[in-house]
Amino acid sequence: MDSEFDIIVVGGGPAGMQASLTASYLKLRVCVIELENAGGALINKYPWKHIDEFLGYKNMTGAEAAKKIVEHVKSEGVTIKEHEEVKDIIRTDSGLTVKSSNGTYHCKAVVLTVGLGVPRKLGVQGEELEGVEYSMSEPLVFKGKKVLVVGGGDTAVEQACALTEIGADVKIAHRRDQFRASEKNICELGKCKIPCLYNTEVKEIIGEDKVEKVIFVNNKTNKESMEEFDNILMLLGTTSNKDFLDKLSIETDKKGSVIVDENMKTSREGVFAAGDVVGRWLRIPYAIGEGGLAGLNAFKYIKNPYWA
Repeated sequence: MDSEFDIIVVGGGPAGMQASLTASYLKLRVCVIELENAGGALINKYPWKHIDEFLGYKNMTGAEAAKKIVEHVKSEGVTIKEHEEVKDIIRTDSGLTVKSSNGTYHCKAVVLTVGLGVPRKLGVQGEELEGVEYSMSEPLVFKGKKVLVVGGGDTAVEQACALTEIGADVKIAHRRDQFRASEKNICELGKCKIPCLYNTEVKEIIGEDKVEKVIFVNNKTNKESMEEFDNILMLLGTTSNKDFLDKLSIETDKKGSVIVDENMKTSREGVFAAGDVVGRWLRIPYAIGEGGLAGLNAFKYIKNPYWA
């Protein structure tokens, strides 16, 4: 097994794929290590979702977009390792050593594109019950079910609408009086005619082994109510894996986002970062742009002094 590379990209989503593609075009030996399936959230979190936010991919599903991206990167000679977890990155006299669940690799630079994989939780009683989910990779499993969606961002709105389309009985609860989703998604929500509980928080989830009922509280009136549900989708956003980043001695801000300079360099020599883990604009176009920039600057770091 080849363990010697110029650049190792940790994370196989759009940012990681673009970083690897850019580095490969610059004739570097590149390896991508992905915890799940290559393609990132496109294939692992929302393969059903129609992608229309970056050029050339309109009406393509997440799964289709991921397949196209991964095929492109592989065609340029990039090594992709799936279902492999990076455990540590160690500096040596010759560069960096990346230790994973499957082996040890050596490289001159690393690009972190690990995304935001840790779901935020409410911390309420009953949240551990069967039927409480934090993502929806397959809407059809909820067909005919009564589902509560908790959240007010784009993910919550998009998934609520997708559930309605496949025949689920959906209600959405949001702790504010208006959604934080894009205008496009808010318009779609209106078309779906999903009942919305504004200024409403989940106080408790009730059930023996699985979800049965939810106790709500209106944070304006303090009035409580209770309703039966089969499933709950907690879509409150995600955060970075702070324990992992701390182990790597990567500096983060108070939100847990990796701090980078204008060249996508982190606080650790030879380690760059891009995409959602940097916490700027959490959208595919920006992830791709940052990934390309990180790949370019990792190349410059390796080739220092750079020829241009």
